[in-house]
Amino acid sequence: MRTTVLLAVLALPSLVAAQGGDKPDSKPASRPTTTWTGVLDEDAFAALHELKEGQAPKLHGKDIEVGGEKAYLSLPPGGKADAAVLVIHEWWGLNDHIRHWADRLAASGYAALAIDLYRGVVATTRDAALAAMKGVNPDSALKTLRSAHDFLQEDERVAAKKTACIGWCFGGGWSLRLAIAEPNLDAAVIYYGRLIDDPKTLRAIRAPVLGIFGEKDRGIPPEAVANFRTGMEEAGRRVTIHSYPANHAFANPSSARYDHDNATRAWGEVRKFLSWEFATGQFSDRSRKLAYDLPQGWREGRASSMRRVSLKFGGGSEFYVVALRGNGGGLGPNLNRWRSQMGQKALSDDEIAALPKIPILGRAATKIHIRGAFQGMSGERVDDAMMIAAVLEMEGEALFVKMIGPRPEVEKADKVFDLVCGSFR
Repeated sequence: MRTTVLLAVLALPSLVAAQGGDKPDSKPASRPTTTWTGVLDEDAFAALHELKEGQAPKLHGKDIEVGGEKAYLSLPPGGKADAAVLVIHEWWGLNDHIRHWADRLAASGYAALAIDLYRGVVATTRDAALAAMKGVNPDSALKTLRSAHDFLQEDERVAAKKTACIGWCFGGGWSLRLAIAEPNLDAAVIYYGRLIDDPKTLRAIRAPVLGIFGEKDRGIPPEAVANFRTGMEEAGRRVTIHSYPANHAFANPSSARYDHDNATRAWGEVRKFLSWEFATGQFSDRSRKLAYDLPQGWREGRASSMRRVSLKFGGGSEFYVVALRGNGGGLGPNLNRWRSQMGQKALSDDEIAALPKIPILGRAATKIHIRGAFQGMSGERVDDAMMIAAVLEMEGEALFVKMIGPRPEVEKADKVFDLVCGSFR
């Protein structure tokens, strides 16, 4: 069994095999381990965490009890929401900074429940945090998390139709383990938590997973993230990974290593991910709205029955999105139809497979550049034209994103094309 064994204080022996010549922990699964295995020893791991001084922002939720454990419930303006997020604290415990994360999710329109796995302990020193983390019973913790998930679906204050979990470091590892154990989750977010990369274990996951990691993290290094991605792909499970030039704990405001810029970028990806996974309906029948960020200097174009988005920029260039049911005729036929319209020869299947990919709505979309002559809908002809297009195939529908106009304008807007596509939600 291939595994990534990092920060394994809470690792279940059934899921973990030691690296670097260490023997697997032989203690019963119901007891937490007391030694580190993997990349870092206890002192090195503890050194990754320093508590940042300062108070969290004013809180808006309330403390409650769930399954006999303490929790913090934050509801969106107006009360109930169709979707809810289970928030799992990092190694300091359920402090006000974690409560603030729940409030941030509530401000995005979700019910958020931060659950306490430390049974009331809130650490303020590294030694106390380490002791609290070691004291967690894995079986009891998983039972608490599943009870909290049931609460989100069943309690009349929430009654969520869709659920997700999110956690950081200690909580990130538990976010992954809950995704393995809970088939009714609709999404899971892991911030630099302990990873498992065995495909057989990961095959139990039903929810799409978003992973947020730091490229400078010595606890969860890039090679461990790569192994996790490979394990998920071999298991046939959907995973999106975003790595940032940052250290461990870079996204939590309670950490002295908090990196505002990279944390902000990561939070933007989390919001897009949750927005996508929690949404219902389809773009093709207009039961689902496609939102986006309008670039500076661009303007809204004329709406039509076909175009879900219509934008204009420059002296006559346009950007638009069409959503069609099914596969819309297929990737290859559409790309080659566009090439033919602009006087270019067809691409082979191998050439199409080698085209670059860009992220749209958390998925990989095929992108193409086509130069040639173009005749617009109103009859005008542009001899030196360019089309940049992306095709995103989804469940039951396909998005076709096109930008076309005079080559100098379109060529200059190539990066903006990627940014607009990346802002879709």
